[in-house]
Amino acid sequence: MSRKRSHIPELYKAKRRCVPSSSSSQENGVSTSHEDTNGITDTASDARTALLFLRGLFPVEKFEYRLPPIVLKHQLYSVMKNRTLVDKQLNDLRTNKEVKVFKLGPEETSRSIVFTDDYRKHVLKVMTDLKIESPVIEKVRQYILDQCTDVSLDRDTLYKGYGFTDMEITYMIKASILTVRDVGSWWLSIPNAGIFMKSFNRGRKSVTTMIRKSKYKEILKQDLEQRQWPKVARLGISYHIHDIMGADLVECIDTNSGQLLRLRE
Repeated sequence: MSRKRSHIPELYKAKRRCVPSSSSSQENGVSTSHEDTNGITDTASDARTALLFLRGLFPVEKFEYRLPPIVLKHQLYSVMKNRTLVDKQLNDLRTNKEVKVFKLGPEETSRSIVFTDDYRKHVLKVMTDLKIESPVIEKVRQYILDQCTDVSLDRDTLYKGYGFTDMEITYMIKASILTVRDVGSWWLSIPNAGIFMKSFNRGRKSVTTMIRKSKYKEILKQDLEQRQWPKVARLGISYHIHDIMGADLVECIDTNSGQLLRLRE
């Protein structure tokens, strides 16, 4: 039976591709595909292309659309080898308000990325579902969703810069748009991020355990992609392969049989 090839942006420089059939769409300049990308070994030439690719790995439907597509910053390093270029281009995307960057995870340097359009829709839906008053929602949209490019916000910025009141800040904390960083400062946050972190931690543990149990604690990437995946790890094997590669949890070795992933100790 013939299978369609899913659309991969032209900026990808393919080494090898084997993509099952899928469908995709585009909305507000951001691809909304959720294709199964098992077997892709491409590299991206720019951060936005890499983000779009990794965004397509996030299965929003498995989270009942309670989360926007989330990309971990280090996942970009699995498809772009020049990390300095990744950091520079990501900063440009953030400054140009195309993406928002969040502190997500236990480590101070942990960062995740969401396209601004995705984040805007997600936050507006959460605030509407919580029945927060329309004037407050509009103020959040204007200053936090459309204007803010920071990872964290302090009291002066919220009160003096944006003119928020104590009650409005309380609403944002209730909606998990803000989480406490320190006295008088807050992290910009992703509502329902706890659901993501729970699934992410399960998935990372599952994939590293699979490799650890393999002979010599190594496995061909294409073989790992075919392993049965636990249902509780909703993010999927491809998402986690890019996680462990970008986080340097595995050593990536090119062989005649394909890419070999060897667990680092």
